[in-house]
Amino acid sequence: NDLHAITQSRQTISEIVQRRDPRLLVGCDPCSIHDVDVALDYAKRLKVLASELTDSLYIVMRVYFEKPRTTVGWKGLI
Repeated sequence: NDLHAITQSRQTISEIVQRRDPRLLVGCDPCSIHDVDVALDYAKRLKVLASELTDSLYIVMRVYFEKPRTTVGWKGLI
């Protein structure tokens, strides 16, 4: 269930920020999403890495669908 996964992730992040979880929080991201297939491939690979390092790191993927600081040129996927 997607809602459960989001809720669980937020709880874990809160625990890390409040130092009740000793792991290091790592946010990984592409600058912005411009190709959905590439983004899904990246997410799948990141999930494997996150599973391997879960004892010491909590890895999350940050995703933007547009480039908020870009004023000229490509604005992002949406």
